Amino acid sequence: MSTLVISLDEHLKQSLAALAARSRKPLPDWAAEQLTRLVIGEGADPAAAYSPEWMAAFGSIDDPSFVAPERPFPSAVEPLNAE
Repeated sequence: MSTLVISLDEHLKQSLAALAARSRKPLPDWAAEQLTRLVIGEGADPAAAYSPEWMAAFGSIDDPSFVAPERPFPSAVEPLNAE
């Protein structure tokens, strides 16, 4: 597994930590999940956009009428100007 180090200002760190807390995940785990969703292409398996916890709970449903709900991909983010 590789390591990615990202320096965040305090405001961005708090905002991201709050989003991670809503998912009941530590910030590093939540961030890795979000980055994974970003790299999944439109033609990829939709199940790949779901977390392992979601797949464990719902991915094994053996019901042909079950359809996974749509999960929109995050919108693009403009790069920050660090100057």
